Amino acid sequence: MTVKHDELLNPTLAKILKAFKLDKDYVHGEGNYLADREGRKYLDFIAQYGAVPFGYNPDFVWEALERVRKNKIPSLTQPSLPGEALMLAKKLMELSPGDLTYSTFCQSGAEAVEAAIKLARSATGKKIIVSTIKSFHGKTLGALSATGREVYQTPFGAPIPGFMHVPYNDIEALEEMFIKHEGDIAGFIVEPVQGEGGMVPARPGYLKKAQELCRKYGIVFIVDEIQTGLGRTGSLFACEEEGIEPDVMLLAKALGGGLVPLGVCLSSPRVYNDDFGSLHSSTFANNNLTCAVGSAVLDELIKDDRKFIREVKEKGDYLLKRAHDLGNRYSDIIKEVRGKGLMVGIEFYELNDCGSFDMAYLTDVKGFTALLAGFLLNVYNIRLAPFLNNPMTLRLEPPLTITYEEIDYVMEALEIVCEILSKKDYAKLYRYLLGDYSKPGVIDDYRSVSRKIRGSALKEGEKPTEKFAFVIHYPGPEDVVINNPSFKTFSRDEIMKFMDWQTFDDEPGIVCYMPAIRSKTGKIAEGWLIGIPYGGRQIMSLPREVTVKAVQKAVDLGRDLGAKIVGLGALSSVVTRGGRSVQGRGVAITSGNSFTTIMALEALFSGAKKMHIDVSRAHGAVVGATGSIGRACALIMSEEMRYITLLGNPQHPTSSKNRLNSLIEDMFSYAWERRNRGEIKGLSAWLDEIMEILERKGDERAKWLKTRIENEEVNIEVLNELCVYLGVSLPVTTSLDAESTLPKCDLIVAASNSPEYLVYSHHLKPGAVVCDVARPADVAPEVLEERNDVLILEGGLVEYPEPVVFGPNFGYRDGVSLACLSETVLLALEGDYNDYSIGTKLSLDTVAYLRHLGEKHGFKLAGLVMGGKEITDEDIEEIYRNSLRMKKAYSI
Repeated sequence: MTVKHDELLNPTLAKILKAFKLDKDYVHGEGNYLADREGRKYLDFIAQYGAVPFGYNPDFVWEALERVRKNKIPSLTQPSLPGEALMLAKKLMELSPGDLTYSTFCQSGAEAVEAAIKLARSATGKKIIVSTIKSFHGKTLGALSATGREVYQTPFGAPIPGFMHVPYNDIEALEEMFIKHEGDIAGFIVEPVQGEGGMVPARPGYLKKAQELCRKYGIVFIVDEIQTGLGRTGSLFACEEEGIEPDVMLLAKALGGGLVPLGVCLSSPRVYNDDFGSLHSSTFANNNLTCAVGSAVLDELIKDDRKFIREVKEKGDYLLKRAHDLGNRYSDIIKEVRGKGLMVGIEFYELNDCGSFDMAYLTDVKGFTALLAGFLLNVYNIRLAPFLNNPMTLRLEPPLTITYEEIDYVMEALEIVCEILSKKDYAKLYRYLLGDYSKPGVIDDYRSVSRKIRGSALKEGEKPTEKFAFVIHYPGPEDVVINNPSFKTFSRDEIMKFMDWQTFDDEPGIVCYMPAIRSKTGKIAEGWLIGIPYGGRQIMSLPREVTVKAVQKAVDLGRDLGAKIVGLGALSSVVTRGGRSVQGRGVAITSGNSFTTIMALEALFSGAKKMHIDVSRAHGAVVGATGSIGRACALIMSEEMRYITLLGNPQHPTSSKNRLNSLIEDMFSYAWERRNRGEIKGLSAWLDEIMEILERKGDERAKWLKTRIENEEVNIEVLNELCVYLGVSLPVTTSLDAESTLPKCDLIVAASNSPEYLVYSHHLKPGAVVCDVARPADVAPEVLEERNDVLILEGGLVEYPEPVVFGPNFGYRDGVSLACLSETVLLALEGDYNDYSIGTKLSLDTVAYLRHLGEKHGFKLAGLVMGGKEITDEDIEEIYRNSLRMKKAYSI
């Protein structure tokens, strides 16, 4: 197995960092700035989550390290009483609140938490540790069990027994927990500001009351100041502001000065005990080198009567005010600004109904703030970070040495971000992913063309009784623009690059929640559109197992949301072999192809009538006839037409030819059934005429052919022999050559699975009618511009009983949507949760059943749509007149 160099540390994280261009290799750090290998400088507003308090490579820390080196002070000398460790312990005892006397040193915050857990249990003889929901205390198993977020725990068997969680800032819930488990709780661990939870400060009085409850019930009160301690909140310790005196206080991050790993568990004589002292130890604890740095950090913080800390408070107040001002100006975008000192969080509203499927998708898969972080890093050279526990919140946690000018620069950049989000000019946030690092110019306003989700209006007491989900992806680049208006500023090549970028992950995401669709019968269904990050070209070129896995994940997501049926949009049905690869996953499946076929042919025949085409005499064609929809269209077209050409894939000539011949046999078998039922029309009318001719001839060969047909032994050899004997041509033909075939056709259904365009202007005769049901489209967009004498219809569009809107709505007017989606909705409204339209051979009985459901629930053809707009009879008449002029010109 070959492993890329940049994946040696953490391939999972490397993938995300590379995707959002956060994968810098910083080779130089000085003060508040980092520089990469290309020499680009970046303002650091992360400070390694508070672990780099004085910027990079501060002189006083190096001086402490140099003192150790110069004096050759030994670093690791256990068991002994190391001088530097004792010196640091003494300083911590003198500076910390209350009677925190004993220092248990370690290398990280998580280790400090583990020590606190053991200390509380050994001091009380009890087991339960209580912490708060959305807290973060580290990722070792005990610390992870105390961390209040299930998503980080489940894969690792956490929380282990003995851990419970209560809501943060809820003193009543805390006391209820203490009462319910009185006599069993060892300790309560809490952060003065929930850092990873989104910079959520404790409400005034909460920590004081928590301390009182702990004293009342004999519970060890543990305050986790790993991120808040040592100046971050504008005090040396956040505990000081609340006037609390914990039994145990934890420090780390800033204690190492940004250069060495160092943590400490400070404890009171009330809880320190010999069991803990004799049984808890660490090889790298009491390290003279790291403790020398810790001492230097404390000295720096308290010198000049703590002037540095007072300055931090002033800068923190300034940063928080600037952030609040921003939140007030963009209250439509910013949900909340919160924090304390130089720990500020800006939380954005979730963009699940923002007029952009892409932003909704990125929000759902927790990538929104990663996009913003990448934008700010690559365009403004500002290093920000999202949160583990709150993916809609940006973390503002600069070094304590940050300047007012640097704060202003960051807030000005965030102002641009907010303006982009408010005006929905989302494309500007994505440009850097394509290599364009230029700062945005004018922010365009797309609010007037961005559409909101609208469901059926429910009366009091009404609620959905049925649930569905539908898997979507972008078939082609034009679909990206349709569903993200601001992307019209991208060139086609840029959109293709964007679609390639999206494939970095295979996670499905909710792009639209439809709260209610009412049938004309009164039944109501709710549902979800679930996006997978593949375009048409990508889904057909990536390994099938990759794309099938993505569709399977999307189906599972729909099932887990409560959907009873999941539909497959565009090429998701093709890559799963008509849905076969996603059956049996605890939810019904439909490809949606049956109702798509119905709507496509209704549109085709309606267009033919308006273009004055006699369907019974016209020449039809099906592009992509070997596919599920193409095959069904060919069979149903034969009910009205006898002259039909079936087009297959020239890249696979042998298999295409075999499948096309098989389809011809099916079409004649169907025509024979229809003739026997007295339905003498289309291909059955031709067959009826042939049988009459054979009857009149009466010779042995005629009798033999007639018997074969009557015995339903119709195969391609018999049909060819029949035509040779009678000297006629078979009305149904096959072709792998669109160039020579399509220009002869009057009516064309385009239903291929090709990611590329197949039908161009020169393929179409004047007056031709094309119904394009392919996703991505088979007909090149320039045909609409170059040919005003042909009718190009978008197939499979359905009008709903009420004007519901699926957000961007695939570009269609209110109340109109795709037939494949509509089939899913129909089956949900009917409460029919069986698999339908599966595989490459659609049942005509299923097609008839879906036609019946459409009539029952009030779903019908949404008029005729050309170029994304419904066209009027006057428009079509103009096209017809143009075709007559073209035909006349050709005849001349």
